[in-house]
Parts: sequence; structure tokens; C-alpha cells
Amino acid sequence: MKRTTLYMAALLLAGATAQAQEENVYNESVLVKGSYRPVIMQAEKLNFPVRITDTISRMDHVFRYEVAPPGRLKALYEPARIKAARIIGEPATKLYNNYLRLGVGNYWTPLADLYWSSTRDQQKTYGVRFNHLSSWGSIPDYGRINNGVTGITLFGKYIVKEKLQLYTDLNYEHDHNLYYGFSDSTLEAVMGKTRDDISRSDYRAKYNLATWNIGLRNMQLDVNKLGYAVNLRLSDLWASWHQNEFNLNLSGDIHYGFPMLRQYKGVAYLRAEWDGYSHRFRPEGEMPLGCDYPGFTDTIKGSRNIVKFNPYVDFIFNDLQFHTGMMLAWDAFSYEPNTNFHFFPDVVVSKKLMKEAVAVSLGFTGGLEANNWNTLRIVNPYIAPNADQRATRHYDLIGHLRWSMSKKLEANAEVSYSWLNDDLTFMLSNHFILENVYTPLYLDDNRFTLGADIAFVNDEMLTLRMGGHYYHYSNIKGSVLLPPFTAVYYRPDWDALLAADVNYNDKWLFHLEGRLLGKMQSDPSEELPVRYGINAEVEYRHNKALSFFLKMDNLAFQRYYYWANYPSTKGLFILGLTYTMPTR
Repeated sequence: MKRTTLYMAALLLAGATAQAQEENVYNESVLVKGSYRPVIMQAEKLNFPVRITDTISRMDHVFRYEVAPPGRLKALYEPARIKAARIIGEPATKLYNNYLRLGVGNYWTPLADLYWSSTRDQQKTYGVRFNHLSSWGSIPDYGRINNGVTGITLFGKYIVKEKLQLYTDLNYEHDHNLYYGFSDSTLEAVMGKTRDDISRSDYRAKYNLATWNIGLRNMQLDVNKLGYAVNLRLSDLWASWHQNEFNLNLSGDIHYGFPMLRQYKGVAYLRAEWDGYSHRFRPEGEMPLGCDYPGFTDTIKGSRNIVKFNPYVDFIFNDLQFHTGMMLAWDAFSYEPNTNFHFFPDVVVSKKLMKEAVAVSLGFTGGLEANNWNTLRIVNPYIAPNADQRATRHYDLIGHLRWSMSKKLEANAEVSYSWLNDDLTFMLSNHFILENVYTPLYLDDNRFTLGADIAFVNDEMLTLRMGGHYYHYSNIKGSVLLPPFTAVYYRPDWDALLAADVNYNDKWLFHLEGRLLGKMQSDPSEELPVRYGINAEVEYRHNKALSFFLKMDNLAFQRYYYWANYPSTKGLFILGLTYTMPTR
């Protein structure tokens, strides 16, 4: 794997050198005679501190964070070239192609993560990964809040004659969670029952998802050469209350590079995708606790499809680039009276200024995304069975500015204005008397977004990040059966982040993070207040094979609500270790 990485790096360096030489052509040639001496350099270890999500609360994009290896900012100067030095060959270093991560936390939260892959090989790579994270705790007056996810993935890749790459992966995932959003007093007042009178199976949702992905792509990127890629994904979701959704996704692209004015380049692309779904709902009289709508027991089955064509051309003129294209989409997913065709723009202009210290991008884009059953249950784990499915259409005016103020300091700013049709949000369903089950709510609205962030990186020892977004929604409209809306439910009006990472001698890793989430409207008469979270993580690397970690979420110990009637835990602590076995 390291040799493959070195070959790819050499190709990229050669491409960059060739581009620089095109600007100043010399009538010179150099002939080098001598034997080739390969050298394998010692690479720096990438920092991937453990990542754990509070599965109890499932606050997507709120109190969850991802710790990525600190990236080096681009320097504003180019060093002078030096002569290559001959280095005595070194033996191949040990590879760490596996790890085992184990942990346990309060609320009876076990964690297990196992990864193994093949070692160095120029042609093939294969491996397996297993992960498990669950919680078996409880909240006073709300009882058990059991939830968890378990998954296993097999993957492989094979390169044929350094020109064609074949790849595949097979994945199985099992999720479960409780619709625990009702208190003991609510249960007794509404249904006349106590917690001992019901079983957790009465309000527990289980999801099983099997996915097989297979594809191929050629590795041809030269000018006047034809490149292509094809991918097939099959997935099958079967869940509680006899829900089933089968998805077949076929996508691919063809691209061709061509020279322009001897020193510039253009690339023409044609992307196509077919996203087809077949679904069936056959509850046979079984529904979550508190359902009082007989219509939910009806058997429903059907199929939905989306087809997209996206031709575009990229023109590359050194510091100026044009991305010009369009997307034509056939929407047979939303079940409107007639199948609809939609046209979306796909135009972006990018320019680098001040010796690449500043980069500006302006664009007008759009797209069409399916909100299928699998998507809905991931976004909101408390969704009702047989939820309404539609495709969201959006048109976006976007602007982005990146400013590398120094080798260690970089700032980004973005602004966008979007027109959205069938924008996905949620509201409590009036067919469940415990008021703990949600139904999709699709609105038409306009969204203005303004965001900025700044990052400071000091040689991977210290990383500071600060940023946030402001959101404003207007022209909010529902269907004729819904009352007027003054807000898009469960959308914050702003968010903010402040985070710091410290790497002390590659031995101690520290992460501290604070997040703020603005107010959200949950229904016409209720508003969720501002929420804040403080998270921290410490990892001690005993040696290259063994490390220990402590993960702490929600250190403010607040009982926040991301979904109405669903209180979170007050704090999550997970202590564990990671072990890696070196191999040659």
C-alpha cells in the first residue's frame, strides 16, 4: 500500500512539473544513466483520535463532532529546487494494517471497533471492519432509552495492468431504538397504563440494511484519452412493522481531456444516474404503541424512480477555472399527478488571486434528492412507519472565499441563497396519542445562509477552529391542507463552534469543543431554546501499538431537547483502549 501511495505521489509531482514546464519551454534535453535505487521514506503517523457519537440523543449536526488529522495550510512561497541526493536503500518498515478498539461508558454503553486489511500489494487490497455502539441506560420518568448500531463491512479492490480498477464492498447494519418520548405521567393520563403494563417491543423500532456496491473505473487521466467509471449499488432495508425498501442505483460517467492553446486544458464529462426504489408496507395489524389510525394497517406497495443526466465541461486556465454544465432530471419519485422533468443549472467560476493566497468561487447550481424510507429514519429515528416520501428540488446561488493569511492561518466565508421545493422537515403525528412519533413535513421555502470560519494550525501541535452560520427562511408555504407557516420546524436560526486540538509530542492528544445551537420552532406554539454543549477527549499513546482514550460528551450536563418530547442524557463518558498488531 505504501508503494502504491508513493507511485501516486510521483505521478502527481510529475504532472505539476509538466504544467510548470509548459509555461517556459526550453530546447534542452537531459540524458541520465544509472541504476534505479528505490527509497521508502518514514511517514508521519496520522492522528485519528477515537470518534464516538452520543447514540442516546442522536443530535445530528449538533453535539457530534469529527476529529480529523490537522491539515497543513498551503504555503505562500515556492522553495528553490535542489539537486537530488542519493540515499542508501532502507528496509520496509512495519505496517499497522489492523486495530481493535474497545470501550465502555455510563448508561451501560459498550463500544467495539475492529478493522483489518491486507498488507502491501501493488494490485489488490481487501479487508473487513466490524463496529458496535449501543446504550442500555434510562432517564428518570422516561424509562429505558435503549438504542444501538452494529455493522460489518467486507471490501476489496483490484488493479488490472495499472489501467483498470475494480472494487466492491458488502455491508450489513442493524439499528434499533425506542420511541421513548413519553413520560410515566403521560402514559397513565392518556392510555391509563403504567410502565409495567407495556413491553419495550411495543415501541421499539428495528432496522436491517444490506448493501452491495460494485464498480470499475479506468485510471486514464491523460489529455486526448477517454476515461470512464461505472458503479452499481444494491440495498435492501427491512424493518419493524413489515416495512421493506429495495434500492437499485446505477451510475457512471465518461470524461475526455483535451488541450487548449497549447498550455491549457479542458475536460468534458457526461454523468448519468438511475435511482430506483421498490417498497412494501404490510403491518398486519401491528403498529407502535399509541397508534389510533386504522388506515395505517393497509397494505401498500409500489415503485419510484429518479433519472439524472449531467453533462458539463471544465476549462482550466491556470488560476482561472470554469465549470459549465446542466442537469436534466426525470422525477417519478414524488407521486405527483404527472411525471415531471426538471432542469437544473450547473455553473461555477473559480479564480485564484494574490499568488493563490485568495480563492474566490461563484456559482449557480441545483439538484434533486430522494427522501426515501432509509433517509428519513437516519435523519429522524422517531419517524412513523410508512412515512410520506418525496424528492427535494433546490436551486442555489453560492459564493465562497478562502484566504490563506499565512502558513498557519486560513479563513473561509460563504454565502448562499436557495429556492427549495419539498424541503424536508418534521412534525409530531396526530395519529399517535402519546405524541412521540413524527411524520415528514414537506415545505416550499427560500433559505439565506451566511457562514464563516477561521483555522490556526501550528505544525500539528496546536489547531484552533472557530466558525458559525446564520440562517433565514422566507416565503414558507405548505400544501393547501396545512395552515400558514412562520418558520421551518426543527431548523436552527444560527449555530456556532469553537474547538481546539493539542498534540503533545505525539504522546498526548487533547480535544476540547464548544457548540451552540440557536432557537428552533417545533410546532406553531412551541419553541426549543438555545442549546449548548461542551465535549472533550483525551488520548494517551503508550506506544505505536497501544493507546488509551477517554471521551466526554455534554459536560454541561443539560437535559436538552433536539426533538420535542425526547430529553437527552446529561453526560456521556466512555473509557477505552486501542490496540494495533504490527505486521511486515
